[in-house]
Amino acid sequence: MLRLVAILSSALWLSGCFIAEELRQGDALIEQHSVGWRAKKQKIEQAEAEAATAEAEAQQQKALNRGPGVPDQLADWWQETVEEEPVKSNRDDKLVSCVIGGKTKFVRESDCKVRGGRASQLKTTAKGP
Repeated sequence: MLRLVAILSSALWLSGCFIAEELRQGDALIEQHSVGWRAKKQKIEQAEAEAATAEAEAQQQKALNRGPGVPDQLADWWQETVEEEPVKSNRDDKLVSCVIGGKTKFVRESDCKVRGGRASQLKTTAKGP
């Protein structure tokens, strides 16, 4: 009976979970007090800081791309390219430089007027015979 109690108690005392836990704790203590662990910890903290900085920059860039002017610009572009009725071209219609919203485009004079632009005649140079 005494033997059985000794075997059971030693089996419980030397169980695999207990040994594994002690080994893990010992490894953690060794790493904590070693020089390499400190350098490794600093590298980990530096990498985390760089990742946080990169994430903040990405969020800032995303906020810039979603600024208040972007939807308005997209709506203007959509109206200009899709929703406007095409103007029937006239053979007498001349090509002009048209300033629309601060941008110069080269279109027919009637297109410029429909889009609300300011047209100016193009200078032509006559080539010799």
